Amino acid sequence: MRRGFRCRREVFKRLKTEYDRIVELEYDGNSIVALQNFDKIAEEELRGLLKYFYESRRSRDQAWKTCKGSLYEYATFRALTQIVSGNKTLNEKLEVLMGDEAILQHKDQVVIRNWSEIFPDVDILIAEKETGNVIAILSCKTSLRERLTETAFWKRELEKNPRTKEVKLLFVTTDKDNELKTDTNRYILLHVIDCTFVTDPKKYKELMLIYEQRYGDREDFNKLIPKIREISKIEDYLLEIVS
Repeated sequence: MRRGFRCRREVFKRLKTEYDRIVELEYDGNSIVALQNFDKIAEEELRGLLKYFYESRRSRDQAWKTCKGSLYEYATFRALTQIVSGNKTLNEKLEVLMGDEAILQHKDQVVIRNWSEIFPDVDILIAEKETGNVIAILSCKTSLRERLTETAFWKRELEKNPRTKEVKLLFVTTDKDNELKTDTNRYILLHVIDCTFVTDPKKYKELMLIYEQRYGDREDFNKLIPKIREISKIEDYLLEIVS
């Protein structure tokens, strides 16, 4: 559920339509491969569309930050939907949900109540088809800044509540600015969040190389490092948690 500024509806509709067209024509409909190339698609092929909606460059640049984030959530949703529908076991058991309406329908399973209803950082939900139970919350971010700390906070809050403590919190990112390399973020990824998926294969390989060089000799390294995966491995992860 997106907080704060939102991408204008007509702008997001245009971006989403063009993204869908690119996925079909340039990536043969493969939403996973398109997601792996999200930054290239977004910056080189879609950002320029904002000139049709905003006159000043400053306005376009400000709007792009929000619109790119919304588009990344959609690209992740599209890829996840394709992964789940393409796997017989996952398709029988799970559904992928996005949008305020879907989240509100499942709010009793994810909301934190304290004087008022507070929603954690929810962009996408994965729920069981048969029971409607939410098994995972996905938070999608192209750039981290302080947001990974916020995601970690929500994970701890979810763990405190008997209703939400079993819900997995998954983090999806391009790691555009190489922020996962810092010690603070590394700790959050390996010790707080259930699993992190890096959508840029090159960034993922670079990150794993750095972690191997810095921490490869630690006793628990091989146990913890599978908590960070490349996005193509999310199918395996979902199969693990439904088995």
